[in-house]
Amino acid sequence: MYRIIMNDLMDWYENAQDKVLFLKGAKGVGKTWTVIDFGQGFFKQLVYIDLEKDTESHILFKKGSKITASKFVGALAAYTDQSIDEGNTIFVFDEPQHAKNALNAIMSLKEQRPELPICVISSTVGTIGNEVQYTDMFYNLTLYPMTFEEFLTANKAQNLCKFIENQKLEPVMPEIKDCIIEYLKAYYVVGGMPIVVLDYVKNKDLNRVDAILKALLDRTNEYIEKEVPKNLAFKVGKIWKSIPDQMQKDNRKFMYQYVDEKARAREYEKSVDWLVDTGLVRKINRIRNGVVPLSEQVDDKSFELYHLDHGLLRIMCGISHTQIKTTEDGLDDINGALLEQLVLSELTMNSTVEKLYFWISGATARIDFVFEDDGEVVPVDVVPRIRRKAQSMKVFNDRYKNHMAIRISLDDLGFSKGVLNIPLYGLWNF
Repeated sequence: MYRIIMNDLMDWYENAQDKVLFLKGAKGVGKTWTVIDFGQGFFKQLVYIDLEKDTESHILFKKGSKITASKFVGALAAYTDQSIDEGNTIFVFDEPQHAKNALNAIMSLKEQRPELPICVISSTVGTIGNEVQYTDMFYNLTLYPMTFEEFLTANKAQNLCKFIENQKLEPVMPEIKDCIIEYLKAYYVVGGMPIVVLDYVKNKDLNRVDAILKALLDRTNEYIEKEVPKNLAFKVGKIWKSIPDQMQKDNRKFMYQYVDEKARAREYEKSVDWLVDTGLVRKINRIRNGVVPLSEQVDDKSFELYHLDHGLLRIMCGISHTQIKTTEDGLDDINGALLEQLVLSELTMNSTVEKLYFWISGATARIDFVFEDDGEVVPVDVVPRIRRKAQSMKVFNDRYKNHMAIRISLDDLGFSKGVLNIPLYGLWNF
């Protein structure tokens, strides 16, 4: 399946092979498949080592940075039973954090043979051991679940992307818009995890989608139990299980009492950080004021935790596809949690948006997302949902006199009275 990140991989191929390609992302988002597909397409040979599953391979990295490049390449050739053509081979090391000294050995190989194309894959969005000392040697990329654009392409409906891209010049025709929204409704239910999207493309069976999502969620639970440090296991488990309750309350702000009635922030901070670093949850901090620079307005103690994927969140909340209302007027669930999750994912992949925050004032006004663009603060209001929030945007605008706001709805692209309306299906293209 086509992934947008291929454009970045090609940029590395053409301009930055002197650096180690470092691809991060949560478990299950398609990192390995993407790199192998790319590697097989752009190189004559691919040497692949999975250090999580293939524990016998750990012996190759035992000497760490002390091993010479020639011996390392020779050992890789013998282990993989390949005759390696160094000039036309990409070396891919998956999950090096599972083997002691692996990253040191890999980076030593790059230092000794800078011309060798090397890729490292890791199921994290945080840092792995010894990574910091090699920061300048990495070409960093992060892979997320599939976007709506990728979902359309997977369903062989990429022609619809052209209409979305051209909507700034020409409104999308009603019959085309209806077709796009039908795909959007499907994406809303299916989510963006590649294994789920692939099955939906083949079978168009939402009962199968729910079953695969449940199995994927079970594997995620097993992954957490396997990987979490023992001293954090109990608290990480409590936080993870609280995600549905945190998301389904009207105020999305993360509240520790939903984890444990006696919970204190200082006792759970490391556990929250562990989940965020794995990429299984996404952390959005509150800003105290809507003024630039937003980075100086961050309240580190007030945040929201979103899920990795809206499809997985739906299953985690116990919502069957039959309970989702995909009406002509909008996409509604219990209170908009899934929709905000979808919007977060789409905004994350928009190159215009660097960092997302949220804003609350008192007990009433809440702005879903806020970001900074070219020195301007831009509040974002997600409209197609049950909860009414138009008043919140007015409160924000009156207080901070911002020049532009964004409303996300199913209406056509348009700008009126300082508000840019962006169709939900075109978030990746504004």
